[in-house]
Amino acid sequence: MGDFTPTARRHGDGLKRSTEVQLRAWVVAVAYLALIFGVSSIPQSTLSQAAFRISDKVAHLAEYSGFGLLLTVAFRGTLSRAPRWVLIVVVVLVGAGVGALDETYQLTVPGRSRELLDWVADVVGVLIGTGLAAGLNSWLGRRGTADDDTARQTA
Repeated sequence: MGDFTPTARRHGDGLKRSTEVQLRAWVVAVAYLALIFGVSSIPQSTLSQAAFRISDKVAHLAEYSGFGLLLTVAFRGTLSRAPRWVLIVVVVLVGAGVGALDETYQLTVPGRSRELLDWVADVVGVLIGTGLAAGLNSWLGRRGTADDDTARQTA
């Protein structure tokens, strides 16, 4: 039959939990992707009347920084055994591809256009998001270590 020892059960629970966390990361990343294309579907005249008057390039940077962060978190779980540089290259290529598709899609939306500098801002945003994810991961790792040390000292 199967191994039903407490150790085996804990290991199985850990794998299930890990898979659930990875799935959630991908669901959030795909939902954010849908949001990007949803915003891209808004005709330009509606966007120009928006309450927020910010630079188009700053908006692209912010939008794709979030996407880069979420992609990095999702791919980190999927490519957990790959070297860090592979993770970064995959995230940047996927983010750049999505940015190019987004810019091309905007050709079908009234008043919208495809702009090379928007795509460049998208790619830079993905890079920023990847850096934010790495910094956040590092900070959380150090914080977890400090919490473990504190727990050991008080025990």
